[in-house]
Amino acid sequence: MKKRIIQFLYFGLFSILFSSQVVAQTYGKIVGYVTDADNGEPLIGANIYFENTPLGAATDLDGTYIILKVPPGKYNVIAEYLGYKKVTYQDVEVLTDLTTTLDFKMEAESFEGEEIVVIAEAPIIRKDLTSTEARVQSEEIDRMAVQDIGDLLSLQAGVVKDAGGAIHIRGGRSSEVSFMVNGITITDDFSRNQSFQVENESIQELQVISGTFNAEYGNAMSGIVNIVTKSGTSDLRANLDIWSGDYISSRKKTFWNIDDIDPFANHNLQGSVSGPIIQDKLGFFVTARRYFTDGYIYGPKVYLPTGERSDSSAVSMNSSERTSIQTTLDWNIINALKLKVDFFSHIEERIGYNHYYKFNPTGYRGNKDQGFSIISKLTHTISPTTYQEVTFAHKFYELKSNLYETFNDDRYVDPDLAISPGANRFAIAGNDAGRFKRDSQSNILKWELTSQVNKQHQVKTGIEVSFDRVSYFEGNIFRADGDTSFLNPALNVREDFTRKPLKIAGFIQDKIEFESLIVNVGLRYDYFDPKGKLPADPADPYIVEPLDLNHKYKDTNGNSTIDLAEIDPSNEYTLDERKEFWYKDTKVKTLLSPRLGVAYPITDEGVLHFSYGIFQQIPEYSQLYISDQIRLGPGSGTFGPFGNPDLEPQRTTMYEVGLQQQFSENFSIDVTGFYRDIRDWVSTSQQFKTVISGKNYVTYINRDFANVRGITLALTKRFANNYAFNLDYTFQIAEGTNSDPTQEFFSQQGGAEPTKILTPLNWDQRHTLNWNIFVGGEKWGADLISRFNTGQPYTPEAVEGTRGALIITSGLPDNSREKPIQFTMDLNTYYDFKFDDFNFQVYAKVYNLLDSNSPVNVFADTGEENFTLRERIAPVGTDPTWYVRPDFYSQPRRIVVGLKTSIY
Repeated sequence: MKKRIIQFLYFGLFSILFSSQVVAQTYGKIVGYVTDADNGEPLIGANIYFENTPLGAATDLDGTYIILKVPPGKYNVIAEYLGYKKVTYQDVEVLTDLTTTLDFKMEAESFEGEEIVVIAEAPIIRKDLTSTEARVQSEEIDRMAVQDIGDLLSLQAGVVKDAGGAIHIRGGRSSEVSFMVNGITITDDFSRNQSFQVENESIQELQVISGTFNAEYGNAMSGIVNIVTKSGTSDLRANLDIWSGDYISSRKKTFWNIDDIDPFANHNLQGSVSGPIIQDKLGFFVTARRYFTDGYIYGPKVYLPTGERSDSSAVSMNSSERTSIQTTLDWNIINALKLKVDFFSHIEERIGYNHYYKFNPTGYRGNKDQGFSIISKLTHTISPTTYQEVTFAHKFYELKSNLYETFNDDRYVDPDLAISPGANRFAIAGNDAGRFKRDSQSNILKWELTSQVNKQHQVKTGIEVSFDRVSYFEGNIFRADGDTSFLNPALNVREDFTRKPLKIAGFIQDKIEFESLIVNVGLRYDYFDPKGKLPADPADPYIVEPLDLNHKYKDTNGNSTIDLAEIDPSNEYTLDERKEFWYKDTKVKTLLSPRLGVAYPITDEGVLHFSYGIFQQIPEYSQLYISDQIRLGPGSGTFGPFGNPDLEPQRTTMYEVGLQQQFSENFSIDVTGFYRDIRDWVSTSQQFKTVISGKNYVTYINRDFANVRGITLALTKRFANNYAFNLDYTFQIAEGTNSDPTQEFFSQQGGAEPTKILTPLNWDQRHTLNWNIFVGGEKWGADLISRFNTGQPYTPEAVEGTRGALIITSGLPDNSREKPIQFTMDLNTYYDFKFDDFNFQVYAKVYNLLDSNSPVNVFADTGEENFTLRERIAPVGTDPTWYVRPDFYSQPRRIVVGLKTSIY
């Protein structure tokens, strides 16, 4: 790790001094007219500038001005013209990717120094929005009862969380979402999760694009989560946030030990500092956080892994601890050149509940992940209407899972010696001997050019290259032959590989803006080289253990047949010799993806939009590379599924049509209908037959398909008269052939026919309703988040029989029943006060305010989370608590109390 950190620091220094890389859009634009208030004539050469920033422009012959590359946020915008009163618009809001229109009507000056100050009010509808999106600003995040980005995403229309907590946007698989920070992807391509967690304190703006997105965004099919981080400030500011609390619930039967309340069992310490290093030249922003939760599922330590009795003390079985540091440097080198460097680092350790180890909780392994990322972006202003960005990014992510650090740790106990005879019984000895480690790293270089060609056309183009590297190791510890004491364990290595794929992308898009029509049109090109190998003969796939004699022995006499005399160990091909004929190369994949979005303002308060696009995505690297050597097991049977480095891209065609309508000064409604046709989802193949009869295997292939259609409704009341609210409703039908790529394999292993019809997907949540209400004054506030949704589907099974003859009938229609309805509420209340130069805020947050009993899983025979017929006819000796499943429920009520302090 020390070597890794040193390498990373060298890389970071190099990137700051010598490099740059490209970014998707992280800026907004502001345009408008400056006219004489009396006669409406344009004022030529009027100066428009942002207070305390270098941003500004002068009006042209038509009195028009355009200011590009404005970071999202609120600004004071000033207009000055000789002989006229100075006009200042305060709190003008600029959003990523969008155009803010701000017109000035200037009055003649009666005496020198006159000024007009206007409090700007952001438009409640956005006329240049051509697809569905949601935005959350830092001030909103600060007042909500949310802990991380996942909580924020789950509140948006069209977003669903599945039973495992994964995010699905508009019915797609969870792997179809791309996470970006300041325009650079932070998605780990191996698993399609985030490679690091951006803390809420660092977020200036969170943008969620759930509709069709522009050509600058790629390798995603469902949605884009674009995070813009905070920058350095012109004055010194510091913030400190401390909170602590615990789970407080009456559900003792479900959550053992939940009544043992410890006010410090969940705690958080977070601080940030920002300010200038060199005034108006170099600024910084730094935030650090340490977070710990003891979780809410405990196991009594009745046994040690050795099988000895213990003290039955409570051990957390879903704890988590994270430490993170995030830093930003902003350097205005000269007026036309700016460098921004972002550094992200985190380490997290967590344990996921394992029911089998409930009474032996120290015998189960957890996960540890860590990551480092640096993004350095150089912005060069070529002219007032044209700028280019060059960004260089390096990201590293590592995930490992093992009970003890080294495989020969003497605390390991052979899992095969665990005393757990029969079914439905807990482990009372042994420990988890599995272990794996993987890491992903990418060096990304990207260039973008943005030009306001004229008043109507803003053209963007860019090229991005990503050099990826993935490494993976997996194995398990087992007892060496003849060693019953397990004092000399051996390591069985199942996977150990490194792959280096290459991605290249380019795009061009045009934002065309007329008074009555806005068009976003673009085209994206993607190139992907998996740099993998495939067996030249699928009937003999594993190079180390050839099944075909012609591949194992040399044909020394040239008769195209391996004779008995040639079957000799001395005549075998070496591994290097086999490599010459064993493999064929994978194909390079090239993709073209057109995008189109149109917005048509029908009135000053209403906008129609339509959008269409083709979205293509490379499958996650785990499906390409894990077990791609096709190492078959001993004996006969069907093995797999194995990785396939020659998988084709997955493809979605999406359509949407929507209406934004303002119906009073502070109220608006947004209604959108959408349709998605998904093709070439990753699934598993039919059996490949080998040269040995009865020995077959399957690989991943592109075969599954899905269809999603729905409607979203968003009702917004912006803050006025001491309250604001947002309400989002989604009706959605998400159907497909298989929810998971491995589902087809296991279904056919059970004797089912290949899937040919659409069935509800695991996350097919038909009705979702979220609402957020904020009530507040100058020094106080209360924010309530409510979530309601119908149950997600499950596949039923029938259970009947006696304790000695249990019969389970499977094969019933997939996902033909629904889990129970879910409803939760989260509350944040706060009070602000000041003491000397310090600002303070005391607050209390309650998650799952009503301690709702919201199940995420159920028993398949009853559809209930707390009862199964299996319990009545369970085999003799079954532990009565086996069917008490705390992991079938969402978290119980949690209360935290905190204090924030700031100075600036």
